[in-house]
Amino acid sequence: MKFNLFVKSRLKVFLTAILCIVGFGLVQAQSKSVKGIITGEGEPLPGVSIVVKGTAVGAVSDFDGNYEIQAPPNSTLIFSYIGYQLQEIPVNSKSTINVVLTEDVAALEEVVVIGYGSQKRREVTGAVAQVQAEDIEKISTSDIGSALQGQIAGVNVTSSSGQPGADAVVLIRGINSVFGSNSPLYVVDGIPQDGNPQLSVAEIETIDVLKDAASAAIYGTRGSAGVILITTKTGKVGKMNIGVTSYMGVQDITSSVPLMNFEDSMYSQFLRLNNLNGTFPNNSFTTLEQNPNDFTNNTYLMDLLQNDMALIQNHNVNISGGKEGLTYNVSMNYFDQEGSLINSGLDRLNVRANTTYKKDKWTFTTGVGLRTDEQNYTPWQILLDGYRYKPYQKAIDPNSPTQDDSAGSNTSNDAVNLSYLTSKLKQTDVRNGDNFDVRMQVDYQVLKNLKFTTRGSLSRTNNTRVRINPLFTAYSVDGDLIPQQVRSGVYNQSDRATSATLDGIVSYDKNFGNHHVTLVGAYTTEKYTYNSFFAQKFDLFNNEIVTLTGATLDANVGTGNGYGQDRINTLIGMLGRAQYDYKGKYLLSASLRRDGTSRFSEENRWIYAPSVSAAWIVSDEKGWDKVFGNTFNFFKIRMSSGTTGNQSILDYSTEPTIGLGHDYVFGTGANESLVLGAVQEAYKNPDAKWEKKIEKNFGVELGFFNNKLTITSEVYDGSRTNMLFPVVLPPTVGGGNNSSVILNVGDMRNYGTELSANYKHRGKFSWNVSANYSKNENMITRMSDSNKFSFLSGSSVAPGLPGEDLVTALREGYEAGAFFLIETDGLVRTPEELVEYQKIDETASLGSLRYVDQLTVDTNNDGIPDEGDGLIDLDDRVYKGSGAPEFELGLNLNADYKGVDFSMNWYAAIGGEIINGSKAYAYKQGTHQDLVYQWTPTNPTSDIPADRGRDNFNYRGYTDYWLQDGSFARLRNLTLGYSLPKKWNDKLKISKLRFYLAADNLITITNYDGFDPEIGNDGLNTRGIDAGVYPISTQYRAGIEFKF
Repeated sequence: MKFNLFVKSRLKVFLTAILCIVGFGLVQAQSKSVKGIITGEGEPLPGVSIVVKGTAVGAVSDFDGNYEIQAPPNSTLIFSYIGYQLQEIPVNSKSTINVVLTEDVAALEEVVVIGYGSQKRREVTGAVAQVQAEDIEKISTSDIGSALQGQIAGVNVTSSSGQPGADAVVLIRGINSVFGSNSPLYVVDGIPQDGNPQLSVAEIETIDVLKDAASAAIYGTRGSAGVILITTKTGKVGKMNIGVTSYMGVQDITSSVPLMNFEDSMYSQFLRLNNLNGTFPNNSFTTLEQNPNDFTNNTYLMDLLQNDMALIQNHNVNISGGKEGLTYNVSMNYFDQEGSLINSGLDRLNVRANTTYKKDKWTFTTGVGLRTDEQNYTPWQILLDGYRYKPYQKAIDPNSPTQDDSAGSNTSNDAVNLSYLTSKLKQTDVRNGDNFDVRMQVDYQVLKNLKFTTRGSLSRTNNTRVRINPLFTAYSVDGDLIPQQVRSGVYNQSDRATSATLDGIVSYDKNFGNHHVTLVGAYTTEKYTYNSFFAQKFDLFNNEIVTLTGATLDANVGTGNGYGQDRINTLIGMLGRAQYDYKGKYLLSASLRRDGTSRFSEENRWIYAPSVSAAWIVSDEKGWDKVFGNTFNFFKIRMSSGTTGNQSILDYSTEPTIGLGHDYVFGTGANESLVLGAVQEAYKNPDAKWEKKIEKNFGVELGFFNNKLTITSEVYDGSRTNMLFPVVLPPTVGGGNNSSVILNVGDMRNYGTELSANYKHRGKFSWNVSANYSKNENMITRMSDSNKFSFLSGSSVAPGLPGEDLVTALREGYEAGAFFLIETDGLVRTPEELVEYQKIDETASLGSLRYVDQLTVDTNNDGIPDEGDGLIDLDDRVYKGSGAPEFELGLNLNADYKGVDFSMNWYAAIGGEIINGSKAYAYKQGTHQDLVYQWTPTNPTSDIPADRGRDNFNYRGYTDYWLQDGSFARLRNLTLGYSLPKKWNDKLKISKLRFYLAADNLITITNYDGFDPEIGNDGLNTRGIDAGVYPISTQYRAGIEFKF
């Protein structure tokens, strides 16, 4: 992919500056060498930080705990290590100082971000989880959400697509809304974001997740789906540190859908003709008579669609440091990923600079971020197109200006296939984007315990997407011109999104003896503006001028030629929070937020979001240590209840809107013409109001063996009321075919359990293992009378299937997004079974799927259906589960011994169904290898229904024949690295040098026979439907890290 020349030139300057910095050294006069060994619990401790107090001079202990540092005799050495108490030791006349560090309860003393403030972990009263940068840096991804998969109990992360640049679907404690957004609120350095912030993993210091409503209520209406708080890296006082990380690798799609080769295709056609009783176009029967050129090819189009050994690379430079009063951190990340499918990829540059300046009572914090990227999209549903290409057809050369079917089928359908697929393979679809964001925060310490903070931010994102379908020529087997199936043309779309926020925050923190009080009050404003313009023209004059001016308008397309929109929404919030604890063991927190949004009418614009939570650290009670000692050293219970709202609907959703494009014929006879028309698409509902979520949470935290082993358990139960839903209106209202109105139509319950455990052992051989378990259940408890059973748009199994219809529904008493399918009961195998089954399906024949005629008729008027209606239709659909897993598991293992480090990350989703739409489509097209083994009179035990052509009702998409268990376990990451010993680092004048090998998605254990069991999860309507979307790839990488 092309890389911006401007960015390249700046990159060269930046790297040159780094090389100059490498040569810069500090001269320490009147110092002497101090050596020693650092141990903890009788074992050497590698990686301990040693700093000469008040200076930037430092060192790090090696794998055996040895260290050496230059220090003046009158100085003091500071020894610090995560999980151990800090020690300060004067040098005096000593040249050898051996140190024994004592373990601390650091795991429970670490600070977590809770929204408009921070707390020590042990003092947190809600369900808050934290992920450190080191936990996610091993995963190769351009998306933050993907890096969280398997890391936190209660955070469900699934891939929406394997396409480079695709965002993962992140759900915190399941589905939170059936129409509004289910994506969590992202907050970066205190600034709420309008969607995924698209940061690189290298920019992140910590990620804190607010899971329960009580914790998220501080963000009011924005927090109904949970909150992800991201803290980016900042500098620390000390000498300048430069870190470089880099890796390169390759990736491949390692799974496949089994398609026929040439021999299988010939045999399958023979079976199909037999099933059709010998009828075929042109009255020919045999394969040779119908396709005289078939025996010259054996084309497997998937080899052309897949980009084997696609390259991936990532390079990051981080510079940080500072002195008293001023610290800085600058990071630059370049990520480039070729797609594993044709014409796809992502090229992205992220730059971020954070500075902090302190002077007297003032603290000034600034943050500036820049992102520029180029994303190439693979042609839409190209995998499904590959399924229908026959192996006897001639191979396609997408680089040739012409194509011919001279060695392929002489049927019109196959000729169209060639023209259609060639058009799509020649298509280019590129989005170029850039983002600039700036943040500034000013803190003023009014009094010792009273602080005032004001912060503001501005962000602007621009995207331009251009899709080009070029001209080309294709010929049939007889040399006739095949009409181009995808019209040549240009599609151009430009978007601009801006956001601005401004906060004023007052905080008070005071100890009164054994009593501790923290108070926070804030006023916040947010404004979001979105502008979009789209235009397209068709029938290019040539392939040299591929712009809008190089094509023609099409009057028959109506509004398809272009449109534009401008949207603005604003949010105002006023909030307060009070936190109290007595002796640090009885903890209480309460908050209240009042939000107002422009998305609702004035009558329903405001909402209150209260919360309350409490915790008791039982292990701090007198006598606990005497009874349990360090064996069971920490025990905490907590409870919370909170309310949030949901305003995640489109702007102007409650207002009437007019839609263009409803063209109509004006005039008669020779004067007849198509005229642009307009109808009302959405109707005003001033009574539409906020969705409301109320959730209760109970949690237990345990610590054993001086917190080497920690266990956390959560149980939650939440209700969603007044759920918003667009109700389609009948044509009699005078609107368009899909005119709708937003109504509050129902309620939903969400409940579940979470469990996480972590064990850490530090020493010469350090290792850590963590595991988590999540189970979320969901149920629609109420739907309005007219919407008790509503199918979700976009939930078709695959395009072009016979008798296709929607399969995902909202129904009272079932989970949101449940599957409702026609039930099957094996095949019709005997003449006797056929006679009986033809009573409800007269078109059936031997080898047909047998559908179940459900009990839908009440013959005795007792209100209970007791007989079928004698028809197989949509009324026979019954509940068949959903795409949501029954539970999820995560397992993470890390180990380090004498510089050799090893880590692996597993993720498993157990239960949940998948509708294999890819398989259904390949069956319909007659290309799936299963059809070689279909039912025939000579193969009567086969469970594969007989193939009777494209319109075969054996291959209906909305039946449970395609339903499969979606359970899987995946080795998400495996990494093996080696760090050079300290003595080698000293010779190289660096502080760290590490080499590593890594692999992502290396092993997948599943019974699912499609491309990937994680595919088909990009929303409630398509969750669990494999409709041929981009599969996930396996990656192999080699990398290097060094610091100096």
